[in-house]
Amino acid sequence: MLDFTGRSTDPTFNKDPFYLGGYKSIAHYRGGSYGRADDFWIGISEIVTGLRPLRSRVTTSLSSRRSSQVNFALRFSDVDGDAKPIEYIISIPDRSVRIFLEDEKLIALVTDERRNLEYKITRPAPSIFTSRFDFLTVEFMLRELSLVRTASPEKSKRELVAGAIVEEIWSAFRRLGAKRPQVYAFAPVRTRPLRSYDPTQLSQSSEGDEFIAKLGRMARVDAHSWTRVKSELEEYGASTGLFDEIKIQKLGRGDSDPFQILVKTSGREANIIDVGYGVSQILPFFIMLSESNQQSILLMQQPEVHLHPSAQAAVGTVIAEAASRSENPTFVVETHSDFIVDRIRMAVRDKVLRPSDVAILFFEKKKFNSHIYDIEINEEGEMLNAPDSYRRFFLKENMAIMGF
Repeated sequence: MLDFTGRSTDPTFNKDPFYLGGYKSIAHYRGGSYGRADDFWIGISEIVTGLRPLRSRVTTSLSSRRSSQVNFALRFSDVDGDAKPIEYIISIPDRSVRIFLEDEKLIALVTDERRNLEYKITRPAPSIFTSRFDFLTVEFMLRELSLVRTASPEKSKRELVAGAIVEEIWSAFRRLGAKRPQVYAFAPVRTRPLRSYDPTQLSQSSEGDEFIAKLGRMARVDAHSWTRVKSELEEYGASTGLFDEIKIQKLGRGDSDPFQILVKTSGREANIIDVGYGVSQILPFFIMLSESNQQSILLMQQPEVHLHPSAQAAVGTVIAEAASRSENPTFVVETHSDFIVDRIRMAVRDKVLRPSDVAILFFEKKKFNSHIYDIEINEEGEMLNAPDSYRRFFLKENMAIMGF
């Protein structure tokens, strides 16, 4: 959704590191192995600023511009085995535009609840849109619809109002795209450690190669940035107990020459390949964190991989403290580690985070379905509505250890 609002033409479910397959792999089961939903919706909602009121669009001054919530949703269906969008809805409070294809025509339903208005506009669909109903479709249709507002004797008041609504919604949609954050995706399988790294062989991927390449390039050509990032990496390393110092050893003078990553722990310096595997696995995350800002979203899968429980807990603290600072990013973390979750809860208890800063979603598979529990936490970091199954395994293990 973020890529789409940022003018990426093809909303896909198969992009590194998330490969979800075709429609039948994605669509929700309904009561059995052969029952699937005919379609599904995905949406995004954001507050945007600078929108002008509908009635005074031409004369409104900048000082009277307002903030408004913009909602954008896509309906997906099975198109030749793939999950493809077949309908779009863009809305702001009380007003919306619904766009879909019907009999090789582009249809738009414009509604205004305050005026009790519903207006249908039909346009012939260019051939490109009958086979690729994507961002270009939305932009083309909104552009076409905004022309309805052009005053002429033969146009009714309803047509002019509908055109004005579309123009306002199009403006909101463009602002939604302009707010597109930088999204970093962090795969559960990360780049393996090497004794030396060749910058020409490091690719952009969710496994962390590109961040390792950035580190080597920064140490070589940007001393100021390297000093800042090195300090932050060492702070993260020390807080997790993984390393105290990090150094880039250049193996040549050219930008494309190899380099080594050396870390120091307890006064002993070693190549990254000669220390615990967890160091190389968490290092791309630390680099990514130092590169991000408040406009960033970090999608992290299993940051606990190859880490000792104490280091897992420390990573939870790093995430909580980073999220608490206004200049830092939003985190979406998929984890199997109770140690990470507990440290987040402790951060709420210690007032580092507010309960509203944290959302805990617990996924439980039940036959063909996965049930999602939205677990709330209070100001003491206590879970208020966790299902019994959340701690069942741990309770059984502890009772078994005690001989019950």
